[in-house]
Amino acid sequence: MNQIEKWLQKGLINEELAKILSEDLKTENEKKRKTATQIVIYTIGVILLGIGVISFVAGNDWILELLEKTPLLQVFVLFFFALLSLYLGWELGYNKKNFPRLGGALVFLSTILIGTVYIQMGQTYNWSTNASSVLTLWLLSIFPAAFIFNSKPVNWICIILFLITFPYYYYEWQYDSGEVWTIFMPFCLFGILYTFANIPAVNKKFSSFALSYKMTALVPAFFTFLILIFSAEESYQMLNWHYLIVPAVITGINLWNYFADKSRLKKHETIFITALMVFILSLLVLKMVNPAVIMFFAHVFIIWIIAEGLKWGYEFENVSLINMNNFFLLIYLLCVYCRYGWNFLDKTLFFLLGGIGLLALGILLEKGKRKKLLKVKEEE
Repeated sequence: MNQIEKWLQKGLINEELAKILSEDLKTENEKKRKTATQIVIYTIGVILLGIGVISFVAGNDWILELLEKTPLLQVFVLFFFALLSLYLGWELGYNKKNFPRLGGALVFLSTILIGTVYIQMGQTYNWSTNASSVLTLWLLSIFPAAFIFNSKPVNWICIILFLITFPYYYYEWQYDSGEVWTIFMPFCLFGILYTFANIPAVNKKFSSFALSYKMTALVPAFFTFLILIFSAEESYQMLNWHYLIVPAVITGINLWNYFADKSRLKKHETIFITALMVFILSLLVLKMVNPAVIMFFAHVFIIWIIAEGLKWGYEFENVSLINMNNFFLLIYLLCVYCRYGWNFLDKTLFFLLGGIGLLALGILLEKGKRKKLLKVKEEE
């Protein structure tokens, strides 16, 4: 609305056009509010419906007795409701398109019910309900649905399941061992998610999914490097050849992604991921590594992540990416300042310099944001 008034004052538009634009903008904002309300209502309604069915079953002894006598029937009933929810979601939201928000909520419910099916099967046939095999089946079953229905909620469930399943696989099969686990796992989570997001079919057709994978991947990598600048082991000796597989596969697919799309962004990302995988392999293969060297490269990678994130965030005008890297920058500067400043500065000077530094950083980021927005307006 303020932008329309500025255009009117500069004489770029007349009063009649300004009135039309204001009404259209008001209508669009109302539609967005209604859509958000509908999503909340449908989501809560679907959850209450599921709880109601469970309560009905739990409150009738004859149903519980019947299900206990025939364990396979428990699985069948849950599977039936999962398929029914998926079918209704498809019909209402994607086929007839009468109720797209309700259809999306029902598809989301079906992915949750599918998980309960596998958990119930695990209990029925004496599987461990925490086993990575159950979580893997759940992930593989609903992962295609995220792309078929273009569902962001289902996509986030898949991301969460992956972040749980992949580490648990190594833990369950006892491939982990002490220091190797702490250095290997978060970087591999980063590499897998980020490299998958750069696959051309995913990056072009599902750009919102690709962005969610990349932003999620940056979190474990950043905080692991943050830990390494404070403490690093002298040795991350590799004790099992399985640790070589994932970094090698990540590097190979990452290089293939680059040759499939030789853009400037892909070039920077390929160099970064390859350098990170080489860093991991060097820590795993070398018997002794100087902790000072590890800490140095941790600083380098953190600065690299923040610089690249801010660069591409401003270039593509992605507010989420900019905010995330501003948060990373703030945390990094605070950690470095507290580590070195507390030991070498007078305490009064420590707090004064810290406060002045943060204020200066805020002003610098604000000026950078205004400069970028002004440049965009001039281009428009």
